[in-house]
Amino acid sequence: MTKSKRTLILDSALALFTVNGFHGTTTAAIAREAKVATGTLFHHFATKEALIEALYFEVKKEFSQGLIQQYEQNKVPLLADIWVNGVNWLVSHPQKRAFILLCSHSLYFDKKIQLAVWQEVLGFFTELLNAGIKEGTIKDLPIPYLLSTCESILLSTASYVHALPAAEQKAAINSSINVIVDAISVQRADIH
Repeated sequence: MTKSKRTLILDSALALFTVNGFHGTTTAAIAREAKVATGTLFHHFATKEALIEALYFEVKKEFSQGLIQQYEQNKVPLLADIWVNGVNWLVSHPQKRAFILLCSHSLYFDKKIQLAVWQEVLGFFTELLNAGIKEGTIKDLPIPYLLSTCESILLSTASYVHALPAAEQKAAINSSINVIVDAISVQRADIH
């Protein structure tokens, strides 16, 4: 199946941003890598910032689907399962993990966009956090802070697990569940 020009541009941007960063990647380089005219790039994305935002949305949408990959629509996923799925997805997609990290740590990337995308594609997780706060099992902290904490620990865990031999990865992922539970849950609450 032939990829659309938009997809070729996004794929090329992902490859270049994760190697050269946002400042070190020009739109001309992205167009060259995608084998499209620069005008074609600007037809799909008005600015480099718009391209970054669109790529972030696509990566996070794919990531959110990976978090709940084994769940039917009406079933509530368990935190431990979401966690394991998330770490496994990030380990399996190192370039996309690097891009998420780049966005998380860059002053160039608008954090308002990050929060808006989290709300849109991770709405189910926001609902789980709100339900936990209401039940008294999750710390009553602002949802953006809880999401940021979860994502930071998840990314750190995935980077650590990725460097381990395959035989040690599952145990490391399972033990990392306690880290997130300790970080966001009310003392002595069972949110597994």
